[in-house]
Amino acid sequence: MDQELDTAEDIVTLVDEEGKNHDFQVVDIIEVEDREYALLLPADSDDPEQDEVLVLRFEEDRFEMIEDEAEFQKVVKVLEELNEEEG
Repeated sequence: MDQELDTAEDIVTLVDEEGKNHDFQVVDIIEVEDREYALLLPADSDDPEQDEVLVLRFEEDRFEMIEDEAEFQKVVKVLEELNEEEG
């Protein structure tokens, strides 16, 4: 997905495979094993509690899909640990 980053608003516009734009709010950026991952929610969400968080690798000012299942599971594990600490 291509993206445009508006750091002033923490809104990211991602372009899907069909060329359609989707706006997401950057909820957080976390670091896992020296890599950064962005947690994104749909910007037009009516109920952020019900929406799924999109997790993308943030590398060289670009967002990239996490293709590797082991890498994704590492990120999920860190997110679960963070949620346990907060809860």
